[in-house]
Amino acid sequence: MEKDILVLEEKGFPVIKIYPDHFEVKAIDYSKYRTFYYSEIKDIKHYDPNNNWWTKLHIMSSLTAQIFSKNDPWILKIIKKNGGDWTYKTSPKSNSEFNQTIQLLKMKLQQ
Repeated sequence: MEKDILVLEEKGFPVIKIYPDHFEVKAIDYSKYRTFYYSEIKDIKHYDPNNNWWTKLHIMSSLTAQIFSKNDPWILKIIKKNGGDWTYKTSPKSNSEFNQTIQLLKMKLQQ
C-alpha cells in the first residue's frame, strides 16, 4: 500500500488524498474516492460560481438573491486533458489548509 503524502479532511470541503503520482478526491455527499493521475490533468480551479456578470446582475435586482447568494457553495473543478471535468462543491468560507492543498496540486501538475 502506498504511503499518503497528505490527507486533507476539513468540514465543508471534499476529502483529498495526495500520493506521489496521483491524488484522490471524495465529494462531501459521496462515499467513494475518484482517482486522478497528474499526467491526465489539464487544470484545477476553485472558484465562486456567482462571480460572473449575469449572476451579479440578478443579485443586484433581487433582494432574495442578495440574502442567500453569500451562502452558495464554491466549486472545485478538475479538468482532464481529454476534455472531461469533475466538479465538487466546497464551503464558501475560506480555509487556508484547503487553499494550500490546491496550490500543492497545481505545483505537481507543472512538474
